Amino acid sequence: MKEKFRVLWIEDGARFDLTHLAAPVYMDGKYDLVVAENVSDAISKLQKGEFHAVIVDIRLPPGELLPWIKLHKEAGYDKIAARLGLKMLYSILGSANAEVKLENRPAWITSDRLGILTVESFPGLATDLGRLGISVFQQKTADVPDTILLDLIEKVIENQKS
Repeated sequence: MKEKFRVLWIEDGARFDLTHLAAPVYMDGKYDLVVAENVSDAISKLQKGEFHAVIVDIRLPPGELLPWIKLHKEAGYDKIAARLGLKMLYSILGSANAEVKLENRPAWITSDRLGILTVESFPGLATDLGRLGISVFQQKTADVPDTILLDLIEKVIENQKS
């Protein structure tokens, strides 16, 4: 049996999106999908094992780790204003601009393994994503197809080959 690609989907609404967005991923059979619903859980999963693709939402709750709770508090407990997913990207990529420096930043995490699936529009994120070297982006709108998560994962995997 062929080894499956490990994928981490970091999405606080995953429980609600699971049936329509994750179903095509499971049905495809090539991917082992792991879900994290907050920044703390995501960082824990990233530090415990390697993933072929990581799909990140920009608006995430902090979870239980204090540095992320502090950033969330500073943003008025507003996940839209806090943009913890974006701040987490700076941290996991080891950027000098990261507000939270990770002690055990996994070396396998590179920008070509990352994709963004968020309700935020590209123009509002273009500068940051360019700075981070992340090229795979999809805005989540009401009319996106149910295969959008699968399509995004495949783009990230393909991105690594080129």
